[in-house]
Amino acid sequence: MKKILFLAIGLLVATSATAQRISVVDDQGNGIHLVTVLTEDGNMIGITNLEGMTPDLGGAVRIVLTHVAFKPQLVEVAKVQGGKVMMEDADYDLPEVQVVPKPYAYVETYYRAYGFINDSLRYFTAGIMPNAYDMKTKKLLTGSYSRCRMEAYLTEGISITWGLRAEELNAGMIHKSGASRLQPGGDAAEKYFTTLTDEGGGKQRVSNPEGTVGFIISDEKQTHLTLDGAKAQIYRNKVLGQERVMKLREKKDYEYQFVEVFNHDEDGQSDITDLVMYSNHWEWNGTKGRNKLIIETYAAERAYMDKKEFKARKDELKKQYKWPLSLDTMEGYATSHGIPALAPSLRKAIEKLPKKM
Repeated sequence: MKKILFLAIGLLVATSATAQRISVVDDQGNGIHLVTVLTEDGNMIGITNLEGMTPDLGGAVRIVLTHVAFKPQLVEVAKVQGGKVMMEDADYDLPEVQVVPKPYAYVETYYRAYGFINDSLRYFTAGIMPNAYDMKTKKLLTGSYSRCRMEAYLTEGISITWGLRAEELNAGMIHKSGASRLQPGGDAAEKYFTTLTDEGGGKQRVSNPEGTVGFIISDEKQTHLTLDGAKAQIYRNKVLGQERVMKLREKKDYEYQFVEVFNHDEDGQSDITDLVMYSNHWEWNGTKGRNKLIIETYAAERAYMDKKEFKARKDELKKQYKWPLSLDTMEGYATSHGIPALAPSLRKAIEKLPKKM
């Protein structure tokens, strides 16, 4: 009897010590990076790595998978076949705009931002950012009222230097989006990596001398860039001899990952109106615990405008979407523009938050 009891205890310990992880892939079998893995009640388990592998699920019976470019999915862990789950493409896209002789390229973006502390959702905000890129002066113009609201809200209880970074992210980097950023000598190449290796099937491995930092996957009309930004940034810090920044990031156990999706033409080229969606994920050790900040940005409308039309559109948005925005209003805008809906678990968690917006 004692032998049986000890054997049962041994098996239980061995089972609990085994990490419970699954691989999340697209319909081509490519691992999906930066999938947010949640419990049914909206608590955060973690995110998938560059290969699409989840963190340890910790014995969760059901999990919710969300990603900026795929439909949210509820998964019963025990029913997962072969250790893999395939996510379905969100099929979110926008029609092309005709080039006309107007100086501003307009991209209206919709953002959602989530703040977690120790895996519990503490903050949420969403909004609309009108962006215009002046093609003559090469200047990005935004509706700063949205940025200020977001900045004030997210910095309450979550320590992060925000400032103009919020403006750039909510604008979806429309002035920098495109294939030219990803090639050697481009904006992203200069900052983040040194080598692109063709792996066939429209997939390229993004590397620096210290290893893989991301992937570029292209099909007939879109390109997905996924990057472990922390690895890339720390490599850049080493190259530049920025030891103070490196030590600070090490102390805070800093992580930064992002996904960018944009359209391209037959030659693989894209311009400033081709942004589709953009997602950022930060983690760091803060005074109240492990802070996790997620920002999703979606292109909602595209056009070419002049200065007067841009001002009129900003005024229209201010009038129609006055703060504080209700969750129903935010979701109504998303639905009317074909933007993927919130996962039900996240929506429930948001509804429980204090009404501070």
